[in-house]
Amino acid sequence: MDNDKLMGFANPGDQKVPVPVRHWEGMKRALWRSRVAWEIAQREAANLLDRCAHMEGCAGKTSETSPCLVDCPDRELRMSALVILNAARQFAPLDARKATEGPYYAPSREHFSEVIAELSVCQVDLAALDPDGSLRSALRASTEPQPVATLAAANEEPKEAPP
Repeated sequence: MDNDKLMGFANPGDQKVPVPVRHWEGMKRALWRSRVAWEIAQREAANLLDRCAHMEGCAGKTSETSPCLVDCPDRELRMSALVILNAARQFAPLDARKATEGPYYAPSREHFSEVIAELSVCQVDLAALDPDGSLRSALRASTEPQPVATLAAANEEPKEAPP
């Protein structure tokens, strides 16, 4: 019997690679976080699909695979939500368990110093690329929450303030 085949190393490129436990645990946590994120995207896309308005007799109202009628008011929104929903279904990891029950290993001083040094270099590079600070203010403005105008809010009557 060939021990390499029994261990799953059938091809010459299937060797074991040593990975530090800290990095392996980090990869497992990142995989679990990506699964949670894809579940959130899938749930929100399904909610968007449920809220889409349809014309009478539109097959897209009951079936994800049927196209909407040309006159459906939320046809484009429905197609975008279907793209997000199918991407969430396709790219979400099949099995990713939360790894918080395992032991936690704090980073070594060397690793921590390396990360802090890399962050400092990135800050210096950013300052060199953006001497007047306009890029930073534009990025900050792009991440601030903006008021959302929805169809429901547009159709509501303005409420009077209580006396």
